[in-house]
Amino acid sequence: MSWKDRAPFLPTKGGISLLLLVLGIFGAAQTTGAGWLTVLASLGVGTLATGALWPIILIRSPSLEISGMVDVVVGRPFPLTVRVDRPTAGIRFEIPAMVDQPFWALPPTTGTINVTATRRGISDHLDVAIRCSAPFDLFSARRQLTVDLRDPIYVAPQPIPMRLPDRLLGSSTGEGTGGGGTGQGDMVRGLREYLPGDALRMVHWRASAGRPDLLVKELEPPERPHVALIVDVSGPNAERIAGEAAGFIQSARREGLPVTLSTFEASGPVVGDVGSMREAGRRLAGAVSGRPPTGPFPVGAEVIEVARRAGEDQL
Repeated sequence: MSWKDRAPFLPTKGGISLLLLVLGIFGAAQTTGAGWLTVLASLGVGTLATGALWPIILIRSPSLEISGMVDVVVGRPFPLTVRVDRPTAGIRFEIPAMVDQPFWALPPTTGTINVTATRRGISDHLDVAIRCSAPFDLFSARRQLTVDLRDPIYVAPQPIPMRLPDRLLGSSTGEGTGGGGTGQGDMVRGLREYLPGDALRMVHWRASAGRPDLLVKELEPPERPHVALIVDVSGPNAERIAGEAAGFIQSARREGLPVTLSTFEASGPVVGDVGSMREAGRRLAGAVSGRPPTGPFPVGAEVIEVARRAGEDQL
């Protein structure tokens, strides 16, 4: 953003042109003594004064309300609803953190704009700049303000595809798409009478001997491997680390594997299960610099530490 875009008050091209014209007329009036030129110069001065003061007055009491989606992902466009009640003149809005190009509004109005978050995090407010040049577009006044959001926006990292350890792949028997298992455990929980459709290999022939009905084995359901992620976003590669963690969680969800996530957040160390990508995204959005805890994790969990690796400080 150039200094012209940040300047709180600037003349427009029209304002500069009118100022030069007024100076020329005033000079001619002094030289010739023509009264009508003096009157014309005075009208020009009045117009310049109004064009300079009015934009400053208009942007002193803006009324803005911003709302939108609660859960978003870095780099993916999402809509924001903006309601503007004041000032009652055309103004230009800028949301530097999410919108590359400014947009115009003629209050009172409500509209929707598409924005893109560039960094993960939790936002309960947005920094907004407004610029107004009404009524004559001779001078432009700019003001920076903070607008509280109706609901916080959780900006999750963009998942980076990551591969789980081979011993976890294809081990799911649940909701994932990984295959490989039969869905049967190895431990016999008990016996029951045979029902049509039961596999013959499940018949317990020894226990069925001498009985009028066959008995089949009921097996304990297999234990699903558990994934435990320790995510340390300290250092300069925090965004990539958070993206890799999201990638691991996405892979685990596809395999139907439960995930426990360990992070350090504004409230302190947090360890807990994440049952969906939405929940995981919120946790990763809130992760900040600090050492995450190394447990407690479920017994037998596969622990994966996602952190800055040696040599990455030089990248």
